Amino acid sequence: MKKTIISFITGVMITTSFFVFMGASEAKNDSLHSLLLKIEEYLENEIGKKDDTGRYQLQSFSIDRTHWHYLLDTATGELFRLEPSRTPENGKWSLMSAANFEKP
Repeated sequence: MKKTIISFITGVMITTSFFVFMGASEAKNDSLHSLLLKIEEYLENEIGKKDDTGRYQLQSFSIDRTHWHYLLDTATGELFRLEPSRTPENGKWSLMSAANFEKP
């Protein structure tokens, strides 16, 4: 009986310590602000490569607590939409509309 109680208490302590250490791990910042910072960083890198200033236009709005983000590439006329995801880090840009004009 004594060994059973000691085993039970040891099991509870190990389980509790497991949850404490897992809860103390660093949480990822998956807020909308961090997503927009990543978009801004990506755009700065793209603009730095091609030296095209003012190339992208970002439009964000919400309807019924759902956030929508659209990105227009003014150089090509392509329109992208950010596919919703449970976490902003897993969101992906998908092409909604191809260019509506011919490149010179």
